[in-house]
Amino acid sequence: MLSQSSQKTERRSVVDMLLVSLALIFMSCYYYGLRALVLSLISIISAYVTDIICVKLRGEKYDFTDFSVPLSGVLMALMMPASISYAIIILSNILAITLGKQFFGGKGKNIFNPTVVGFVLSSICWGNKVLLYPKPEETLSLASELSISLSSSLTRVLGYASNPSVSNVDIFIGKFTGPMGATHIVIILVCAIVLICRRSASFLTFFGGTGTIAALAYFFRFFGSDAFTAVFYQLASGTVLFSMLFFACDYYVLPKSKSSRLLYGIIIGVLTIIIQFIGKVENSILYALIIAAPIGIVLDESAFSFGREFRKIKKKLFKNKNTINEEAGNGQQ
Repeated sequence: MLSQSSQKTERRSVVDMLLVSLALIFMSCYYYGLRALVLSLISIISAYVTDIICVKLRGEKYDFTDFSVPLSGVLMALMMPASISYAIIILSNILAITLGKQFFGGKGKNIFNPTVVGFVLSSICWGNKVLLYPKPEETLSLASELSISLSSSLTRVLGYASNPSVSNVDIFIGKFTGPMGATHIVIILVCAIVLICRRSASFLTFFGGTGTIAALAYFFRFFGSDAFTAVFYQLASGTVLFSMLFFACDYYVLPKSKSSRLLYGIIIGVLTIIIQFIGKVENSILYALIIAAPIGIVLDESAFSFGREFRKIKKKLFKNKNTINEEAGNGQQ
């Protein structure tokens, strides 16, 4: 059972992430209209309903103060194209909550981030809907199914065009095709600063992961004609910054020791590059997160084990030192 201080830390982390995500919803509404807000509300409701049903089926009392549920719903909406049908986003949340959370026993017992699990499964099942996007500043109707022209994401474009037509300024402000809430680079960086300053996101994990990805992009230069554009395109594409902040720093899957958090971020960064350029997978960081989650648990257990052994050795040395001093004192007497 969590201590009172741990419960406060957990609640603060989840609520803070939920609050900063409102800025991304606002930007999504700016680019795509009220449909972005409707999608977010439908996503939250479907996540809540699924979670309540699963808990009731286990015969347990539901905790309505579990803010991880609306956070999961919001993040699912932000990862989707603004053109996604209401049915698919509902099904995505059902997959996320049932297979990503309740399958492992519910809140705090899940190994993977539920939203990541639900989105990855949705992209496999409905890739032609989930991985194609409307153009920014195209106001969309509130109908469930839309008949509009959709385009590939920046990640796909970079796969066959090292220098896309979209300008760097447009990339900074999120004016390019991609998930409706994961393209706003400047806003995400501001959210990262706020969450890290409030200790609701791990500085070590976030910068360990993004730093590793940036370093590999700098040396290997997969995109662009120079080192700067290579790093810039790598961090801006594939939901890297969004996923490192909201998924890698998820309170429930994040390792607890400092050394484990740093290694966890580095592992996610390395796996992201390997999967993207060997497996040719879009949003490769999501698959990296799934692979890294069990590794994070092992890292944490190893770190705690090392800590215990270190304390035992320190205690033993301190005890021996006291014994030697006592013997020396007795000898002088």
